[in-house]
Amino acid sequence: MPNTTPAATTRTTRKADQQEAVQVALTGLVKGRLSKREFSTGSKGFFGQDKIEAGGKRYQAQAQAVLIGSKDNPKMRAMATDDQVKAAIIASLIDKGVPAKEFISGKSGFRAQGKVQVGDETYQASVQAVLLAK
Repeated sequence: MPNTTPAATTRTTRKADQQEAVQVALTGLVKGRLSKREFSTGSKGFFGQDKIEAGGKRYQAQAQAVLIGSKDNPKMRAMATDDQVKAAIIASLIDKGVPAKEFISGKSGFRAQGKVQVGDETYQASVQAVLLAK
């Protein structure tokens, strides 16, 4: 049976409020920082990073979208515009919820990933925010 004490309800509300604040901040990051990039691996896509503040906490945040198949095909180019990819990441990942995550480093934060479609192109995309130490 779930814990429905006032303290448990307050903790759940705070976690939901923090998650919502991080989602708003990640949306701002995507809108303001995401741009076309060729990665060192040869893959093409989009990338953005920055420090964000959400719910009174600071995070190192990043968003990326890698064009599937571009690493093995040097002639392949991302045809989508920055604005198209930004809209796809927001709609396909952030608006659906960015769940809390405990990273392998032991740090905590939020992360969402998945495939996003922009026209005929498919991208492997992710957004994350890692809590910074005080």
